[in-house]
Amino acid sequence: MRMLSRHRRYLGALVAGIAGLLLLSNIIPDPLGRWQTRTVYNAAADLNTRFQQATRIAGEYLNDNFGFRASIPFALRNFREAVNSPDSNNVYVGRNGEFFWARQGTPEQSAGALLRVNDVERFVFMMGEMQRILGPRGTKIVVSMPPNAQSVELDELPEWMKNLDYPTTEYDLAMAGLHAMGVTAVDLRKVLREAPKPRFLQTDTHWNNRSSVIAFNATMVAVGHPDWQVDVNEVVGPAISIPSGDLLRTMRMPPNIETTQYGVRVKMRSSMPRPDPALQHHNEHPAFRSIAYDYAKAGPRVLIMGDSFTAGLWAGLFVNSDVSVVGWMHASHEVNGSCDFNFKDIEQFAPDILIYARTERFFPCAREDWPVGLPQPSMRGWLKNVAP
Repeated sequence: MRMLSRHRRYLGALVAGIAGLLLLSNIIPDPLGRWQTRTVYNAAADLNTRFQQATRIAGEYLNDNFGFRASIPFALRNFREAVNSPDSNNVYVGRNGEFFWARQGTPEQSAGALLRVNDVERFVFMMGEMQRILGPRGTKIVVSMPPNAQSVELDELPEWMKNLDYPTTEYDLAMAGLHAMGVTAVDLRKVLREAPKPRFLQTDTHWNNRSSVIAFNATMVAVGHPDWQVDVNEVVGPAISIPSGDLLRTMRMPPNIETTQYGVRVKMRSSMPRPDPALQHHNEHPAFRSIAYDYAKAGPRVLIMGDSFTAGLWAGLFVNSDVSVVGWMHASHEVNGSCDFNFKDIEQFAPDILIYARTERFFPCAREDWPVGLPQPSMRGWLKNVAP
């Protein structure tokens, strides 16, 4: 029998070595593992929920700390840096060291190079149809979309962004379409551009708490209740340093870079968050469960439809209002989804004020998404005449 040639034996030994290393990686701790749990365990939950939490935490813990899932990307990044080919697929750096999200078409969307007219049109018609149904029932709808950092921090963008300069963006189309539909909308890009810096977290996709409060105040003005605003100087605390944000985590970098955040000081008037029987729509992520806060026995009912930009803060800022209940629900079923919430929940909650605050990069109604229980009107394509 003819034996394998020498180069094939070497190749076989290499393949066997790689396979063996991969097997060993599942039992050898990752030297760059964080050894922390991402999901907070709620010991007060019921048995079934605690079991689900424990299963999720165990899986996340193993994924984060074994298999060299942190070390391999870190080593690859160092290698690419050594050969002058840095890995910047997820993140790019601005003029003064601020990080920006590079995926999901975010830079192109803010610059106007990405213009999904049909998806924006679906969003505008969705809001118009919601107002057509809810308006006669006494519901005031306000659209207040948190913008991308690229849409606000114009002075921080890298020089190459100058090559992406288009006259119309998806945000522009949405504002024009909503106003044409008679839906109240506030352009938070303009609001935040006039706010003091820093406005976004330097290593995170999210705005900081001060910008969030400023955006909340602008939304209250659009709602028709400027008296519901809060004093930014009283509510926003001093600047503090926090660990690196989600932008660096996508790069699998060790948490050795800090960012500036602001504390929030609010004299709570609301109850602790509770489930609401009307809000059966829940996002797939356990951190984005639909909840409600009780303020008073009587008064307007408010429902916020948002995402991570408003979760955990906005519902607690109604301290100067006369509202009775403030509900919060995610604007989609999937974390990165769009427009696939349950409209029946909104009808059952029966808000007097509905605030739609889905962030800019996720607001277009993509993949033919449409809310459950909301009639779908005929699309007439008039927005196409607005596009450049």
